[in-house]
Amino acid sequence: MSRFIPLILLLILLLFSMTQASEISVQVSGGIEKIEAFDEFESRYFSMSQLSEILGEKITWDIVGISAAFESEDHRVVFFINSPYIRIDDSVKNITYPVRTRNGALFVPAKIFIPMLDQIRPEQITWDEGSDRIRIDSEWYNITDLLLQAKANGLLIEIFVTEPKGYETYVSEGNWLNITVPGGTVNRRRILGRRNNRYLRDINVYQFEEAAQISLRLRQPIGKYTHRFQANPPRIQISMIDTSAAPVVQNKVDKVGPDELIDKIIIDAGHGGSDYGAIGLKKTKEKEIVLDIAKRLAKLIRKEKIFQVVMTREKDVYVPLEDRTRIANGSGGDLYVSIHANASLKRSARGFQVFFLAPAKNDAGRAAAQLENAPFLAEMSNKSGQDVDDLSFILSDMIQTEFQAESADLASMIDREFRKKLSKKTKARGIDQAGFIVLNGVYMPSILVESAFLTNKQDEKLLKSKSYRQDIAEAIYAGLKRFKAKYEKR
Repeated sequence: MSRFIPLILLLILLLFSMTQASEISVQVSGGIEKIEAFDEFESRYFSMSQLSEILGEKITWDIVGISAAFESEDHRVVFFINSPYIRIDDSVKNITYPVRTRNGALFVPAKIFIPMLDQIRPEQITWDEGSDRIRIDSEWYNITDLLLQAKANGLLIEIFVTEPKGYETYVSEGNWLNITVPGGTVNRRRILGRRNNRYLRDINVYQFEEAAQISLRLRQPIGKYTHRFQANPPRIQISMIDTSAAPVVQNKVDKVGPDELIDKIIIDAGHGGSDYGAIGLKKTKEKEIVLDIAKRLAKLIRKEKIFQVVMTREKDVYVPLEDRTRIANGSGGDLYVSIHANASLKRSARGFQVFFLAPAKNDAGRAAAQLENAPFLAEMSNKSGQDVDDLSFILSDMIQTEFQAESADLASMIDREFRKKLSKKTKARGIDQAGFIVLNGVYMPSILVESAFLTNKQDEKLLKSKSYRQDIAEAIYAGLKRFKAKYEKR
């Protein structure tokens, strides 16, 4: 018997040393999220895969089981599995403890890695060991937003700050208007998301050690301008007095929505009429599935009366692109949700996904956009007599990004609600961006939802289920309410 005692003691020690699965909190705008975590080497590990999804990014495997990558704007982090070494851009870093994987997810030590992540992200990201919480905070910036508005006598540029700030303005070669704020910390992602092709040729944002600078390259020559600081809310106002600096606003849309409330939702059920959309393995039609989801969402909204709702179609009819954007802009909508079901040549492809309007970053985004854009490209080609390929090229330069930051945030909020309701039923494919024509020209934050894949056997069965379509509608509605709570000015 005595010879078994060392073996028993070894087994006990192994059990004690095994990492215990648990969760940690992630504090983000609109609430608290939970992600997987465990303890190893006296260090708290968290799921970088899940945190990436909250940040609206993805973990991609360079070599499965050996290395994985996280891309964040201009930075790339490569993790080497079971190694304490990672690569951030061209620099190798030691995070002390090895990178781990569990059930296909990537885990890293919080105390060492979070400060490194904070350096490459536009948000402030911190780790609070005492409360076992990661905090993602964008409110620490003191230069928070940019707004451009056409006025009767020119163009009004407003740069929003959190407190009174000194600033300098000057014009440089190339028709650049430069605004420098000493002591400024700028929300680069938000400002770049305000890129407005109606007024600007380009926009640059620079963060220096002791100052921040926003540079705007205007479309029209810069004439006379005045500037001043305004309170309530605090902002730098620059008035371009020369009216030639403000081009004519397309579609006569000078502002978005009738007031500062977020109270009108545009629901766009994709396809319709002669445009069936994707066709499932069991001949399920996308146009019917998405209309049902849209009606369920509208019913939820009308029942609670927090929002008003406008639908681009309420029956099986084809609505041209021009009419969809006219309905959205003409009704003074505040948010635009386009509902679709996906398709792929790969029968294994499945899951839900939320897109916002921006140039596609990957093949999956381009494929989704190509699928949903096809009927509108045909419509535009017939009207203009141009080749579809030419139109695709032209559209790549037309992407309207005035509300890109809010659209990305709305996509993130709805994606979180989808994960709560749908992750056990099908795959979460994350947030992505692509050039969807139906979102272009809609002057409000807008997203496109791919509810699941009709070309996947399991997903098609889900989409034919009333309970799944109801879950989709409820998740979208919860995301809309979360967005309203964060952004609405009271």
